[in-house]
Amino acid sequence: MLKDYRRRFILSNMALSGLVLLVTFAVLASANIRADYSELRNTMSIIVKPFESQIDKIFSDEENDPEVKKSTHDEPSQNDKHRDHHHSGAPSDERVANEVGTDTYDLFTTAIFHKDSGIVSIISEGTTVDSEIIQKAVREVNLIDSDFGRLREYDLYYYAERTPFDTKVALVSTSYITMKIVRTVLFLTGIFIVLMGFIACISINLSKVAVKPLEQAIEMERNFVADISHDLKTPITIVLTNNSILKSNPSMDFEERKQWMESTDAAAKNMMKLVNEMLTLSSLESVERKVEKERVNLSMAAEKCLLQLESLAYEQDITIKEDIREDVFIESTSEYTERICTGLIENALKYEPKGGSIEISVLPLKKSSVIRVKNSGSTISPEDLPHVFERFYRGDKARSGSGGHGLGLPIIKQITELIGADITAESNDNGTTFTVYFTNDE
Repeated sequence: MLKDYRRRFILSNMALSGLVLLVTFAVLASANIRADYSELRNTMSIIVKPFESQIDKIFSDEENDPEVKKSTHDEPSQNDKHRDHHHSGAPSDERVANEVGTDTYDLFTTAIFHKDSGIVSIISEGTTVDSEIIQKAVREVNLIDSDFGRLREYDLYYYAERTPFDTKVALVSTSYITMKIVRTVLFLTGIFIVLMGFIACISINLSKVAVKPLEQAIEMERNFVADISHDLKTPITIVLTNNSILKSNPSMDFEERKQWMESTDAAAKNMMKLVNEMLTLSSLESVERKVEKERVNLSMAAEKCLLQLESLAYEQDITIKEDIREDVFIESTSEYTERICTGLIENALKYEPKGGSIEISVLPLKKSSVIRVKNSGSTISPEDLPHVFERFYRGDKARSGSGGHGLGLPIIKQITELIGADITAESNDNGTTFTVYFTNDE
């Protein structure tokens, strides 16, 4: 069960984290691709800037070259295509190459389409585009209104600047952007894999932390079933055994019969006490339970509980020492305050050996008021002390033979939480002390 819970926790955490990362990386990739296209457009606009300084040279070459004069709007001859390639090398080209990067600049093709003559003059030819395709692509760009876009037929991106006399064009293969996109995707994929591995490690460790309370709850449930079974088994066995004896001996005299009946009655009362304690604890743990607190005299509540338990202390030959200050008021309820006082005093009397003594103190403090109950005749081991408020916990063998069910202190603990108080337990060679801190009434 726990392994399945951990597995589902890890998978759910991984799936949720992976989805968030995918959405985030998709947004980043989209933004990066848009930035790449924007950068490409800016780069191409920079590359076509130097054309102004070369137009006069191009026109001069065309006037002195009879082959060029033969060119019309029709497709240029093969000689024209090869001749018009070489107009680069001006100082402005070097400046642009330095500005955008020489390696980047070499990938771009630049050309001018002369509208009057219909001639395509290639200024610089990129390493990835064929000259024949350049001629066709530039002529097609001249017919397009958009200044930036993609020529799908030629797998080229273009940028054009138009004047009444010519169209200056920059071309680059679509692989220029494709490689950038691939690098971006590979980079983000690598980061995604690393992050998912990191999240997997965190999820595994978190699953251990998340499962720990569940493990403790299951363990407590097992202990609860075992303890309740043990506590009910003994009185039930006594009742059944006594009834069996009574049935098998119908001629038993009254005194003997009375002995077995009293034993049955005691066992039944023990079971009833356990059931009542369990019902009380269940009622106190109700998540919807609300407590309307009021002004309560803690001093009077402690005195009342002491008076009720004096006879029990007398029977056990236990001396009670009091330090109860007058009129110590707190925020609580009369019922819960008396149950806390009674429970603490009963617990002290239960574990104090005959002839010992217990101390009860009610004191006002600056920010709270306390009731402190100490019994000097028994101690709780450091290993058991953190567990004294757990249900059915009776780890200390010296204290486990008292006849209780291990529910008294958990009930007190639950009551203190309901009224906003706090309870602590201390134990050393001088004895064991339970202290409840109440909110002062103002």
